[in-house]
Amino acid sequence: MANFLLILICFVAGFVMRKTKVLQDGSHLGINAWIIYVALPAAALFYLPKITWSNDLWLPVLTPLICWIGAWVLTQSVQRYFKFDRPTRAGFLIVTGLGNTSFIGFPLISAYYGEEYLSIAAIVDQANFFLLAVFASFVAMKNEPGGNVSLKFILRKLVTFPPFFALPLAFVLPRYMDMTQIEPLFKTLAATLSPLAIFSVGIQFELKDLKSIWKPVAAASIYKLILSPILVLLLALLLNITGMPRTISVFEAGMGTMISAGILNDQFNLNPKLSNTIVFTTILLSFLTSGVLYGVMG
Repeated sequence: MANFLLILICFVAGFVMRKTKVLQDGSHLGINAWIIYVALPAAALFYLPKITWSNDLWLPVLTPLICWIGAWVLTQSVQRYFKFDRPTRAGFLIVTGLGNTSFIGFPLISAYYGEEYLSIAAIVDQANFFLLAVFASFVAMKNEPGGNVSLKFILRKLVTFPPFFALPLAFVLPRYMDMTQIEPLFKTLAATLSPLAIFSVGIQFELKDLKSIWKPVAAASIYKLILSPILVLLLALLLNITGMPRTISVFEAGMGTMISAGILNDQFNLNPKLSNTIVFTTILLSFLTSGVLYGVMG
């Protein structure tokens, strides 16, 4: 319940502060910069070293990738119908392909299944974060309006992008140094990610936006909340994976959009109006659809 209240408070605070002119236009840009350059790398450095691998966890690892591939197919299928330009097409792929597997997924899994299964959820989440840091970042940089799209430029920008750079550090540093003393610092910085991200979404959200873009928002919502978990369930049946790895993976696939995906789109100007509307809508609806998923999966 505390997590649900935090989502509501942060979103409403951002929305009201902009409407009442407490915050100036463009205030969200500074918040987004903190999320991208500080909070996301800290999250990688805190969570990634904690993963313990076993062979029955292939499905949680593959779940975000399956959702990303499905989102790419959807984007290719609807781009002409919705008349997407290149930045909008890239932004739609990013927010449709990445799920909110931690800030929304974790509390819902705790509520429905119990905290003992958060270890499986953490694997899904870290694979999801890898997609954000590598694939989504690459797509964002390649399709940034007016940007230099040469491969050399993109690769140079990518390897110096903090979330991407934090990934190898998260795996290498614990092998050569004791991280115990600095872990609380990473944990504290990472804890700022979700509240500030939701606050930023609230600052930018406009109810009137939904009227003009409801069709792509509906397409993204149907894919994120219904088709994604179906894809993962089909993969589990194909691989003959049962038990809680299957259940948690399918459940996580049905979460709303990753908030950081919307922040990434805003950072690279990939139609942030559409992105933030999809983020808010899918998160809101996921509180309802997660109950349906629980009923189906048991």
